[in-house]
Amino acid sequence: MNIRSGLLLSLVAFLCSGCGQPDDRLPTARVSGTVALDGQPLTAGNIMFFPDSGGKHAVGMIGADGAFHLSTYESGDGAILGQHKVVIQVSHGSPDGTAVPQKSSQIPVKYTQRGTTTLTAEVTAEGENQLNLNMLP
Repeated sequence: MNIRSGLLLSLVAFLCSGCGQPDDRLPTARVSGTVALDGQPLTAGNIMFFPDSGGKHAVGMIGADGAFHLSTYESGDGAILGQHKVVIQVSHGSPDGTAVPQKSSQIPVKYTQRGTTTLTAEVTAEGENQLNLNMLP
């Protein structure tokens, strides 16, 4: 084998050394639950969990019955372990299929932004992380 082939083989081995290895993902746990406004199920919208410790936030769609399931890295994997700020937003679809926040919504404004929300939740490695969140007007 000549030097060129050896260098090429070394480069390929180096580049593939991370292939199939987990990246720097933080541990997650499944999270599901319901969202209500003054005791009544919210019938549409998005829910986001922002970890206090940093890292990728989790998202979920709120169904017609107020139920949600969170995803961070993969569908249904939940949220990063620890304490979170919870944000709720109502959106509608745009022509290109993306969600667009509605300017007027039944959700009080304080719950729609990470800096003002008073909703919090803790995600643990043990248990089911079944959360029932109630927003007050």
